Amino acid sequence: MTNIREAIMQALSAYLARAQFAAPINGYSTWALLSRRVKLWSDVAPADQPALFIGEHGENVAYAGDNFPSKTTLNVDLLIYVSAGRDPDNVPASALNIAIEALVAALAPDPRTGRQTLGGLVQSCRIEGRIVKDPGDLDGQGFALAPLKILIP
Repeated sequence: MTNIREAIMQALSAYLARAQFAAPINGYSTWALLSRRVKLWSDVAPADQPALFIGEHGENVAYAGDNFPSKTTLNVDLLIYVSAGRDPDNVPASALNIAIEALVAALAPDPRTGRQTLGGLVQSCRIEGRIVKDPGDLDGQGFALAPLKILIP
């Protein structure tokens, strides 16, 4: 028996691992650390940042009617940690913007269909909702949370 949710999460991880930054963040052109196990940023060394964590935090199941199959939406949080340091000339929000743009590009829809299907596993996968950002102006630790919605056919 195939575990579709696990296959989807593995495919998502593979797509996100391909992200390339438009400009280096702390000397990295992609994630220094990518994990499906979320950690507190205090547990992630600055040398392991920029880091991306993929958090599975819920599902919504909806029915169009009694005689219709369900539609399941996986709610995934993408958490970005960026060590901004305490250099007063460093603009911490800049690194977060670069990282978010890399996420958007890694999950870009197929130009033919207009959807990201993670290789045909899902109906759609996209960043949807409010992206929360704390650039780290005061403490040097940047953070962003991007909500991802994955619709299972």
